Amino acid sequence: MLAGVARVDITPPLGLPLRGWAARTARAKSAHEPLLAQAVVVDDGAGRQAAIVALDLPHVGRGLTTTVRQQVQATTGIPPESVLLNASHTHSGPPLDLGGGISWTSEDPEYARYAAILPELVAGAVYGAFHSRRPARVASGSGRAAGVSVNRVQHAQPVDDSVQVLRIDDVDGSPLAVLGSFACHGTCMAGHVPDWNADFAAPLRLAVQRELPGAACVFLQGCAGDIAPWDFWMGNPSPRPHTYANRDELGERVGVEIARVAAQLQTAADARVAATSLMLALRRRQLSWEQAELDLIEGSLRTQPDPEYPELWPPHLHTANSAQNYPLTYQRGAVGMYQNMRRRQDEPLHAEVQTIAFGDAAISANPFELFNGPGLAIRARSLFAGATFVLGYSNDYLGYLPRTEDFLKIVDVPLEEVLDQDRFRWAYGMTNTNVDLGEIDKLVDASAEGLRLTHAQTSALTAR
Repeated sequence: MLAGVARVDITPPLGLPLRGWAARTARAKSAHEPLLAQAVVVDDGAGRQAAIVALDLPHVGRGLTTTVRQQVQATTGIPPESVLLNASHTHSGPPLDLGGGISWTSEDPEYARYAAILPELVAGAVYGAFHSRRPARVASGSGRAAGVSVNRVQHAQPVDDSVQVLRIDDVDGSPLAVLGSFACHGTCMAGHVPDWNADFAAPLRLAVQRELPGAACVFLQGCAGDIAPWDFWMGNPSPRPHTYANRDELGERVGVEIARVAAQLQTAADARVAATSLMLALRRRQLSWEQAELDLIEGSLRTQPDPEYPELWPPHLHTANSAQNYPLTYQRGAVGMYQNMRRRQDEPLHAEVQTIAFGDAAISANPFELFNGPGLAIRARSLFAGATFVLGYSNDYLGYLPRTEDFLKIVDVPLEEVLDQDRFRWAYGMTNTNVDLGEIDKLVDASAEGLRLTHAQTSALTAR
């Protein structure tokens, strides 16, 4: 087996508007750390290769994925279905196109030049990893980073606090790379600082690299649709503050656990590589509200005076209460989203489910902010003996996807009540899903099928 690792700085220029949070007008005045594109290329020595790319971005749009895959295939020969792009979901990164499913957003014109060069930077990271391949060994495992995250929708409910780990060594056993996944929103930092920053992924990587000198740590975001840092559940009257100290503590604790798991793994040289890509056509959400009702409320919201936003959030503002403090901003955004859902409700929502396997470990990736329960259900159906990474925020961005039992709690709630931020902010991720009731089962089944197919491929290759 061969493996290579490379990284490229993808930090946007200073002076661009910070769009990751509503209710502020700040532009980026500094970069707390570089935003990175990190690529790992694995090659089983028999012509089968795959590239995993971790990006310090809020989202990965389909346009970026398609362009990067085309460039990677042209320069390395790695086929598109074997190239995976995963966003860390930092909310302190550049606002790019959110993908084919989120029709009320568009690329910010001030980011046009950055968006134009970004595919080359990302593809360049893969090119660098491809040309740094060397003989390698791999092993995988899992652990738990308990006590640092919460179910932000229903805070008494459990969360997936597991870490999945893939260790890659040189042939002499020296660590080359550690891939680690954890599910948590990149919202340790909020609208209080005018910085580009990678949120908790940055201190997480530093912790792993400190504990395992020589290893490049690559963070992959899991299914964090309903998972927030610390006690940042919606409506918490006294959450931990958004500070770099709290961000760094979370990243440190998760990183130390990833490093602990990696340190115990015994790597092996024989790992077959396989990949599958399944395209789904999901039914878009069928809104229960009439068009006339949407139009009436939209008109009423438009007549109200615009709020005066500060440059940066004041200390009292928090992700747990921002919508309650600026309800008009969130109400206008929600109604605009619902209008676009109505216009596109007859179009299928195309979603890629990608699976990449390395011997007895696998990655299952989807383009949603998937709630953690379905992510656990996908992992439970994996046939792989090693770690199974289940990633959201991959290859496109199609918005939130809750469990059916969660969606049922709000699907028939009147529009005026849903827009009441004091009453229904807790249901964020359920009120704004693009996908219709019951369609999540197709995603879970397709993810399980992708895992089954790649497991069959790697098993057949190993048996030869």
